[in-house]
Amino acid sequence: MKAFLSLALLLALALSQVSASCPESCPDTEDVVWALGGICNVFRNKCYFDQANCNRDPALTITTKEECQKNCDIACIAQYDPVYGTYKGQERRFGNECEKTVHTCRTGETFV
Repeated sequence: MKAFLSLALLLALALSQVSASCPESCPDTEDVVWALGGICNVFRNKCYFDQANCNRDPALTITTKEECQKNCDIACIAQYDPVYGTYKGQERRFGNECEKTVHTCRTGETFV
């Protein structure tokens, strides 16, 4: 019984360390991180990458802009469901989330 309690305590401690490394909030600074995980994923900075990658299986891998852009989606469905994003203080509107994602992948502009 003592061994079981020790094991349970160690497991709880290990899990708390894993979740402690996942950032809850990130700064707004722009230092773009390009990552692959089937498709190209673009993050505003390393903190946002860590946040998205925290409990992901399989994990995303950081790569170069050039390698990532080879995996950008090229077409979106023609469904109008507008989304907005702000980049460098200017609000932009996109026809749908896919169009915004493709724009980010092609330009590296990350929206808040």
